[in-house]
Amino acid sequence: MSSFRFSLPTFRSLSARLTFWVMLTVMIVTVIIAVIVSYISSSAVLMGTKENVQSRMEIANQHINSVLVGVEVAVANTIPEVENSLSNPDKMYGVVRRLLELNPNIIGSTVAFEPNYYPSKGKQFSPYAYRDIDSTVLTKQLGSNDYEYHYMDWYLIPKLLKRNYWSEPYYDKGGGEQMMTTYSRPLFDASGNIYAIITADVSLEWLTELVTESDLDFNQRVLNIKDQERDAQWAILEGDSAFFYHHAYTYIIGKGGAYITHPLRDRILNESYFILSEVTADTIDDRIGYEMIDGKTGMEAVDRDGTKFYINYAPIERTGWSMATVIPAKLIFTRSMIFGGIVVAVMLIGLAILFFICHHILIRVTKPLTLFAKSADEVAQGNLNASLPQILSHDEMKRLHDSFAMMQTSLKEQMEELKQVNETKGRIEGELNAAKDIQMSMLPKLFPAYPDRDDIDIYGQLTSAKEVGGDLFDFFIRDDKLFFCIGDVSGKGIPASLVMAMTRSLFRNIANHESRPEKIVSLINEAMSDGNDSNMFVTFFLGVLDLQTGQLHYCNAGHDWPYLVGNGITELKSDPNLPVGTFSDTVYCLEEYQMPEGTILFMYTDGLTEAQDSQKNLFGDQRIVDVLQTGGSCKEIIAKMTEAVHKFVGDAEQSDDLTMLAIQYKSTTKQ
Repeated sequence: MSSFRFSLPTFRSLSARLTFWVMLTVMIVTVIIAVIVSYISSSAVLMGTKENVQSRMEIANQHINSVLVGVEVAVANTIPEVENSLSNPDKMYGVVRRLLELNPNIIGSTVAFEPNYYPSKGKQFSPYAYRDIDSTVLTKQLGSNDYEYHYMDWYLIPKLLKRNYWSEPYYDKGGGEQMMTTYSRPLFDASGNIYAIITADVSLEWLTELVTESDLDFNQRVLNIKDQERDAQWAILEGDSAFFYHHAYTYIIGKGGAYITHPLRDRILNESYFILSEVTADTIDDRIGYEMIDGKTGMEAVDRDGTKFYINYAPIERTGWSMATVIPAKLIFTRSMIFGGIVVAVMLIGLAILFFICHHILIRVTKPLTLFAKSADEVAQGNLNASLPQILSHDEMKRLHDSFAMMQTSLKEQMEELKQVNETKGRIEGELNAAKDIQMSMLPKLFPAYPDRDDIDIYGQLTSAKEVGGDLFDFFIRDDKLFFCIGDVSGKGIPASLVMAMTRSLFRNIANHESRPEKIVSLINEAMSDGNDSNMFVTFFLGVLDLQTGQLHYCNAGHDWPYLVGNGITELKSDPNLPVGTFSDTVYCLEEYQMPEGTILFMYTDGLTEAQDSQKNLFGDQRIVDVLQTGGSCKEIIAKMTEAVHKFVGDAEQSDDLTMLAIQYKSTTKQ
């Protein structure tokens, strides 16, 4: 026993890794063969079950669609009545009442008009008919100060999409006390504009009963359950989740994954498919959920707590919902796979024999590589002159020897080159840092900028995406007028920084002698367009604020509209002008605005709106408005905006220069 030196190989040696990959390849091939044999023996049973389930789902789908199509047709047939009654809005109550009286599947309907469509009816006019508890059809005005329907999903979504829309199911508390869905259809006038949304509320209580009855029929046929046992089986479906590991069941989910039907009724509209799928170890559950809400059809096998299931899913037309039937695998495969077990046993014995043979052969073949490993260790420790083993053969080992020798020579040369590259890189980084310091010194950086004045408050901030950037802002006071600007150069890096410096210098030089914003922008454009071989341009906003009167004259050259923060949040809109540096003969427009006292003018570059998080989502205009609504001084607003951007972006890399400038006009009288 002491002479037996064989030991299991470790993955530190090449022979061990080769043995592993050879054995892995053989195992994969063997498993594939076993899978094919198993598939051939069971595919017929699986295919038959799949066709049976698909047939059941198709019948249920047709039933559901027949109800929904009937509702859509009823609504479509009501539209001519609505159009004929437009001249007398009070007739709309009779229109929606007749819709319910002629269609028992509809439990509520309204014609919701656009705001102030009928001035005499006020902003909201939405005649509504609904069924009372005793099925009596009643009518009322739906819109009110407590229920502004113009902001409801059933109104907004079809209006924005300009097409028909089935809502997600919901539970109507305080009304019908039942689950329902709403069909909304926009109504267009002769000019193609939407003037109203007509709806139909449909109860979905029958849907759960339809799906449950189908499940009971399927389980009865597969398990040979007698008719008298169906009531007991129904009770099990209502309350025992363990039942689902032994029987087939069906559920329907909505567009967002919420359960619309499920044998466990407490899950309906209360739980989401994706919440429950997170607690399962099988990631296929998540993929099935995404494919279902994407409207795809398929059949997948999943594992839940050691029990295998087959899930067959298909979309329900017109609604965006999806239906799935879950069947335990043991309902399909009731006989043991004895033949498969024999194949696996033979495979394991063959693999064990092959393992011992391969391991000993590969140790002998790879022995010369051990010598190269020792030489490589010396090279790794810095000895580039380490001696190489002598190879007498003329095979791949000889080629490896020659390549290793060439590598030693090449490493010596590269080490010398690397020293020179590092020296050059350090010099360039130093120059870039100096360039950044010079660039930032050109911008205002002392705040408050005018501590001796009480009629104006200014604060600005620039954060470059690279060492140097292409954004700029500047301001100064001349003749009791505040001259200010903000700009964004196309591109980034050193070229953009040079254009930025030139633009800022032109602003200072020209604005010291010229007071008209459109003239200043025109002169800057002429100077930058002349010889602009690089085709770089600058989006530019320039304003002149009279500090005595509050009159603001401004010119916008292709820049984002600023925001006015005062009595609400509004945009300071302007005519579209080309950025400066494009065409020398461009004509720029002058615009003006009377600044109310206390109003803040907030300007920014697109590095704010286009800031991206790790999922490539944009910061956007709405988040800017949300921050501006919190108010504060110029410095506080920019600080809040910076914090909001950093929180939104997270660990994502800054993609563009970020520049903000805020100016508050405080008084028409100089203090």
